Amino acid sequence: MFFGAGRSREQRPLNLATSPGRVVAVQLVSEAPAAQPQLAVARVLDATGNTVARLEQMSQALSLRQSPLRLLLEPDEYQFLQTELPNVPDEELKTALRWQIKEMLRYPLDAVTLEVIPPPPDPLGQRRTNGFVVAAPNDLLRERMLMFRPWSSSVRAIDVIEMAQRNLADRLEEPGRGTAVLAITPGGCLLTASREGVPYFVRGFDLSSLALQASETLRREQLDRLVLELQRSVDVLERQLGFLNVSTLWIAPFAHAEELLSLLIDTLYLPVKLIDLATLFDCSRCPLPVDPEEQAALFHALGMALRGPEGAP
Repeated sequence: MFFGAGRSREQRPLNLATSPGRVVAVQLVSEAPAAQPQLAVARVLDATGNTVARLEQMSQALSLRQSPLRLLLEPDEYQFLQTELPNVPDEELKTALRWQIKEMLRYPLDAVTLEVIPPPPDPLGQRRTNGFVVAAPNDLLRERMLMFRPWSSSVRAIDVIEMAQRNLADRLEEPGRGTAVLAITPGGCLLTASREGVPYFVRGFDLSSLALQASETLRREQLDRLVLELQRSVDVLERQLGFLNVSTLWIAPFAHAEELLSLLIDTLYLPVKLIDLATLFDCSRCPLPVDPEEQAALFHALGMALRGPEGAP
C-alpha cells in the first residue's frame, strides 16, 4: 500500500502486525501465487507498551537481522475513506482527491500521505464514481520506515487491514462471484466484500475479540447487535451492489466463531462458513497455533503476506 524500498529478491519479506497486547510475525517460503503458500514463520507474542515497543519486542525475539519487512498499521493509525472520485486523468487523481477529502481528514492536509485504491470500470465500461482512499500521517510512516535500522533491516511496504483482508478473500473466491469476509480480531471487527481483487464494500464495527471475553450475557448481547448490523450490510450488498453476486459470508477464526456462525445461519439467507486457515496455507513446515484467538491475531498478517510485488495495491 504505502511505498517502501525496492523489492528484495533474496529473501521473502517478514510480515509484522500489532494489536492490543500482542505482536505477530508471518513469513512465507513459497511465492504468494502458489495454490497453498507455505508458511515459514507464524508467531504470536504477548507484548506490552505502544506499537513501536511491541514491534521491538518481536524484533528481539526473532533476533531480527538484515530482513526485508512489511508492516501492518493498526486501524487507529490511518483512515480508510470512501469518496466520490473526481473526473480527472489518472495522473491528476491523487492531487484532486487531496483537496476533495480535506475536511474528512483527522490530520492536516500537508501532513499525510494518500494512496488511492484503483477502481475497476463498471459493467458498461465506464469509470466508477466511488472509490477508496487511504490516508496516514507522514510522521508515523517515517517512524516505521526508520525504526528497524538498528537491526540492519528495511521496510519494503506498509499496508492496512482492509487490503490484507482482500488478499485472503481472493483465496476464497468462486469464479464470477463476490466474497464477503468478517474478521473479529483483537484490533476490531471488519466486514469486507470484494471481487477479482477489488474491494467494493468496507464496514467496521465497534467490537473486538477482546470485548467478547466478557460475561456470557454481555457477549450474547454484543453478538446479537452484530447480527442485526450484518443483516443491514447484507441488504446493502444485495440492493446496491448486486452485480457482485456474493456467494458466501466467511467468518475468520476467533474464540466465539461457532456461536456467531449458528446465529447467522438462522438469520441470513446468504450462506455462512468458517474460514479454515489450514486449507489456505501449507502448514507442514510451520503449524498454525491451535488457539483461535492466536489465529485471529495472525489473520491480517497472513493476508499481508499474500500481497503481490511491492508497489501493488
